[in-house]
Amino acid sequence: MDVSFQIMNDLSELNTLRVQLQALRSVWLLTPKTVAEINLVLEEIVSNIIEHGDRTKKHPIHITLKKEGLELTMVVIDEGPSFDPTICAPPDTTLPLKKRQSGGLGIHLVRALCQCCSYTRANDSNILTMKRTLPEECR
Repeated sequence: MDVSFQIMNDLSELNTLRVQLQALRSVWLLTPKTVAEINLVLEEIVSNIIEHGDRTKKHPIHITLKKEGLELTMVVIDEGPSFDPTICAPPDTTLPLKKRQSGGLGIHLVRALCQCCSYTRANDSNILTMKRTLPEECR
């Protein structure tokens, strides 16, 4: 089953994202923890698109979720500036907080919560695909 929706590049739209995921909880039999982790992944990606993209004009962010058995595929498409998060170096989390460079933790969390992330640029759009194996109780 596929679910697709779009939000605009505005931080207030993060609430729409949460509402959409909560609606899927009962349909796909997701645990509260799984919904929270999916929300965290998508919130990190969407907030990066909004914060670091072109904020001078409104443009849609398309989100598609596809569940096949215990595999969840999340695709996020936006028309912002080209940016491939899969090539970002992981942050050095061993350093004390005061010595760490800012940024990169969101993408680090996405990588930790997803088994696969891939990026492509097509038709002036960023296309980020993330795959995650759902726990057995999400059948």
